Amino acid sequence: MTSRFQKLYHLAEACNLPSILEHGLMSTERLLDAAGIPAPERVARLRSHRAHNVRVSERVLIRDQRPMPPSALAPALDDGLEPADWYALLNGFVFFWLDRERMQRQRRACGERPQVLLAFDGTVLLNRHGADAFVSPINSGNARRRPARRGRRSLIPYACWLREGWPTGRPERPPVEFLFRCAVPAQTPHLIDISEI
Repeated sequence: MTSRFQKLYHLAEACNLPSILEHGLMSTERLLDAAGIPAPERVARLRSHRAHNVRVSERVLIRDQRPMPPSALAPALDDGLEPADWYALLNGFVFFWLDRERMQRQRRACGERPQVLLAFDGTVLLNRHGADAFVSPINSGNARRRPARRGRRSLIPYACWLREGWPTGRPERPPVEFLFRCAVPAQTPHLIDISEI
C-alpha cells in the first residue's frame, strides 16, 4: 500500500548518529532502559521536565524539553493530566515531522550544536510499523506562545485516523507529527537519506 506521506523527517543530534545507525531511533524511555538507568531514577527522569540536554551514555544525548516547561504546559492540558503525565507520555515515542519548515524551526532552536536530518520512506515505515504509529494535529512538545490544548486524544492511532479523521477540527487537515512507540530501524529500506544541517 502506498502512503500519501512519502517522506518523514527526524532531526537528531549528530553525536547520536553512530548509535542510531546501530540500534535505530528509540524513545527516551527505551534509551534509558538501554543505558541501564535504575528504575527509581528512570521513572523520575521520564516524569520530569528536561530543561537541558542529558547525556545518558557516551554515545547518546537526549534532547532538552525547553519549549514545554511545567508552568506553560499545565494550563494547556486536558483529561486531568499533570505536566509529569505529559512528559511520561511523550517520552514513550519517537517523533517525525512531515513539514520541512517545522523541522527547520526545530533546527534553529538547537543553536550551533551539529545536527543530522534523517529522511525516511513514509510508505515503508507506515506499512511495516503502522500498528505502532500515532498522529498529532499539534506540535506536542511545544507549549510556548498560546499553546494548543492537548490531552490523550491529541495522539491518535494512525489506523484510527485513516478511518475516522480527527475527533474535532477539519477532517482533511494533515498531521503535524508522526509518533512511533516502537524502535524505528535506521537502515534501508526505511532510511533513505542522511544530511548534516
